[in-house]
Amino acid sequence: MKLITWLKDLLNPQPAATAPEAVMTQEKEKAMSNSSSAQAYHNNMVGPVMRAGDLAMAVIEAAKVDNPGKDIFVEDKRAYIRIHAEQEMILRQETIEEELGRPFKMNDLEVDLSSFAGQIESQDKAVRFYFTKTL
Repeated sequence: MKLITWLKDLLNPQPAATAPEAVMTQEKEKAMSNSSSAQAYHNNMVGPVMRAGDLAMAVIEAAKVDNPGKDIFVEDKRAYIRIHAEQEMILRQETIEEELGRPFKMNDLEVDLSSFAGQIESQDKAVRFYFTKTL
């Protein structure tokens, strides 16, 4: 008799109650879809990713000075620091020198520049991170 019941259940499965793991997964998926606009905003961020140190601290301050009216976001990951702003960021040699308190060549920025977000335009006395398209 149990064999017949087992075969019936096998051939005609009843919907099981929603498992707690499935509910948590559904909630995570909803949260992820709700944060898609936040992700698109994050995709418009540009700027350097630098090795932590004195130069990175000077670049953070220079970014604030050279980009008035813009929010400068800093993510300290201990080994590296991500410095970014929306759409465009300019860093000037003169400002970095003032923040460092010593002479500085823009080429020296590349030594501590691990990566960057956006496109980059290097000039003799400045560097510009930017996007031409907005998400």
